[in-house]
Amino acid sequence: MTRILLLLHPTVVTDAHLVESIKSDIAKNHSGNHHIDQQIINRVTQGEVILDNASYNEINYINPNEDEYREMPLSLIKLLFDLLTTEGGVVKGDLPKDQNLDVLMQGFIVEEDGSWTKPKPITETVSLKKKSSNGGGNYTHLNGGASAKKLPLFKKLSNQNVATPGLTDTSASNTDEENENGGMKRKLVETKLTYFSESDDDNDGDGDDDGEEYINEDELIQDLKTDNLIIPKKCELPNGKRRRKACKDCTCGLKELEELEDSKQQTLQNSILGKMAQSASLEAEKIEARLKQKQGEKIKFKEEDLTEIDFTVKGKTGGCGSCALGDAFRCDGCPYLGLPPFKPGEAITLDGMDEDI
Repeated sequence: MTRILLLLHPTVVTDAHLVESIKSDIAKNHSGNHHIDQQIINRVTQGEVILDNASYNEINYINPNEDEYREMPLSLIKLLFDLLTTEGGVVKGDLPKDQNLDVLMQGFIVEEDGSWTKPKPITETVSLKKKSSNGGGNYTHLNGGASAKKLPLFKKLSNQNVATPGLTDTSASNTDEENENGGMKRKLVETKLTYFSESDDDNDGDGDDDGEEYINEDELIQDLKTDNLIIPKKCELPNGKRRRKACKDCTCGLKELEELEDSKQQTLQNSILGKMAQSASLEAEKIEARLKQKQGEKIKFKEEDLTEIDFTVKGKTGGCGSCALGDAFRCDGCPYLGLPPFKPGEAITLDGMDEDI
C-alpha cells in the first residue's frame, strides 16, 4: 500500500472545495491501493502532531503563496527526508526553487520538474585481494600466486673500503684557491657586505665584546656651538610695543596665550552669569511666595476712605478746588459745568441726576 502525506498551508484549509479537489487529483494519479494522511504543516513543525519516520512513500505540499514566499527552514527539509521510507520517496507540490543547495545537503536529489527525490540505498559487493607471503626469500605473491617476482637486493658498502672522491687535484698548488679567497675578501671590503661579514666573524669567536666601542650620546652635543641656534623672534612691533593680536601663522606662543586668556575670561563670565541666574530665580521664588500669601488676605477700607467728596461742603474741594467759582475755573469733567457760581455749603441740585438714577 502506498502511503501519501498531504501537507497543507494554513490558508488552504479554509477552502474545503480546494482540499477535496487536491485529494481527487492525487487519487487519480495513484490507481492502486493507497492511503492519504492530511495534516497542517504548522502542527507538524511545532510538534503538535508527531508522525512516524520512514512511513510515507510520497509527500505533497500545498502552498498557495508565490515562489519568493515559500522558503523552508532546514529543520523542515530534514523532517521531510526522515518521513520518507528507507526505500526512497518523493516530495512534490509547491516547493521553493531557490533552496536547491539546502535540499542537496539534506540528502535529496532535485529533479528537473522541481520535485525532491530520496535516493534508494544501493548495496554492492566488493572483492578484496588477499596477499599471501612465502616462508623464505623476498617474494611477493599477487593474485593468489599466479605470478612471483623477486625483489632486488642491495649491498651496503662499508666506509673503510670506499674512499671519498677528490673534487680537485691535490697535486696542484693552492695558489688559485688563495687568490680566489683574497679576491672575494677584497670584494667584501669594497661592498656593504663588509659589515655583515665582520659581525659574523665576531659571533664565531668566544663572544667577548672587548673590541666593540660604545659612543656616549652626551659627548655628541658637548662641542655643539650655541651661536648658530635659530631662536624665533618675539611678536613685537618696531616701537617695542606688543602686538594686540597674534599673527595668523604665529610660532612664538602668543596665540596659545590668547586662547588661554580667552578661555579664562569665558569661564569667569559663565560663573558670573550662573550666579546671577541663580539669584534671580531665588528672588522670583520669594516674590511668588509673597504674592500667594497676599492672595489670601482681604483688603478692608475705613469709613473715611469710603466717604465721597462733597464739593458743596466747605473745606471739601475737588482736585482743582475751584468748583464753586464758576465755569471759567472748573475742570472739563466737573459735574457743576453750566451752573452759576455758588457759595460753599449751599445746597445745589443737579438736573438730570434723578433721571440717571
